[in-house]
Amino acid sequence: MIALKYPDILLDSLENGHMIIDDKFIVSYWNRWLSINTQIPKGEIIGKSLKEFYPEINYKVFYRKIRTALVIGTPTFYDTNSSTKFISMNRNKVTTSSLKLMQQQVTISPYILHENKVMVSIYDISELFEAKLLIKKEIVKVSRLNDKLEAEKEIIDKNIMMVKTSFDGIIIDVSTLFCQFFEFEKDFLLGKNISIFKSPDIPEATYKELWWSVKNKKSWSGELKNKTSSGVEKWVQTRVTPIMDENGELSEFSAVYHDITNEKLLAQLYITDPLTKLYNRARFDEVINFIVKHQRKADTDFILVIADVDYFKSINDTYGHQVGDEALVSVANSLKNSLREDDLVARWGGEEFVIMLKNVTLDEAKMIMEKVRESVQKIKINDTISITASFGLTKYIIGEDTKKTFKRVDDALYEAKNSGRNRVVIK
Repeated sequence: MIALKYPDILLDSLENGHMIIDDKFIVSYWNRWLSINTQIPKGEIIGKSLKEFYPEINYKVFYRKIRTALVIGTPTFYDTNSSTKFISMNRNKVTTSSLKLMQQQVTISPYILHENKVMVSIYDISELFEAKLLIKKEIVKVSRLNDKLEAEKEIIDKNIMMVKTSFDGIIIDVSTLFCQFFEFEKDFLLGKNISIFKSPDIPEATYKELWWSVKNKKSWSGELKNKTSSGVEKWVQTRVTPIMDENGELSEFSAVYHDITNEKLLAQLYITDPLTKLYNRARFDEVINFIVKHQRKADTDFILVIADVDYFKSINDTYGHQVGDEALVSVANSLKNSLREDDLVARWGGEEFVIMLKNVTLDEAKMIMEKVRESVQKIKINDTISITASFGLTKYIIGEDTKKTFKRVDDALYEAKNSGRNRVVIK
């Protein structure tokens, strides 16, 4: 599948700051909150050193914090107080307080270890700090305010999805946010194997790669689909880091998750036809253009097929568009269920579908599509309305312009439609 790039919608929607930098302080991500509160647009700072914009930061301390996060694979904190801000920002909130600069809690989390990148998260704790200033005058509120300004561990626990396991995958600790996200009680998870979150949709090869990496003392990053306690599947960007004991031997694993479910859903919407749930034309075009561009022999050995539902306009006009939609969905399901897993099928538009049959001859493709044609012919809408389809086939010739390929397959479909329909024609 071709990778699709989308803005990090989740980070941009959060009411706190997030930047991604490496240990040379080069900025590769700058979210909307930071753009608003620093008045520095993304396009102005991304790709440049943070030093150019904020020379007052103690970069010796900052570098040490970054390296600590990368080495131990867990978040660290950059200490701030009223006299030393991480990044000086004016408070936007109207207040009667003398506190004009934003007070910050700064978390430095490992992000892409092999690129030495971390995520720096900035939380506005100005209101909590103001409350702390009032403690001297309001002794009665000391205990309540101290709860809000609890130690750094509580901030990690509530704001970062983390799980720690033993060498053999037994869960030994989880954060509160992790439990909330996956809808489990902490006491239930402790002692369970991390495999309880596995989704059958993720290939075993992915998990083998993960375990091979961490058991060889290497970190692993990737996307996983995991299940909540209610069976809901969610996508997470995962970073698993091995933890060594005092002798340098592997003893535990630490994993940090970021929810990317919305991003994955958006990606799926981009490539999926909403009615039939097949790939859409844009996705099919992406695949065939990629294959033709790279001209790898194993990929270019394919048969192109266009299928057209016979008399579809008559079905729509006679029975209505709802029945027409049911017919298209039924044909789509028949195509998908009749073809092999490696074959690609998409809705081309209207009542047409396009298919890529891989690693078959034209004769073999004709036999496959005859079976598909028979499968479509068995469809009955509302137990009474019969459906048939016509099919045009052609073989892609390595090096040719795909316009010629589509012209041949269109001619084949035209012949199938004009010679009686419900048939397969090769060109």
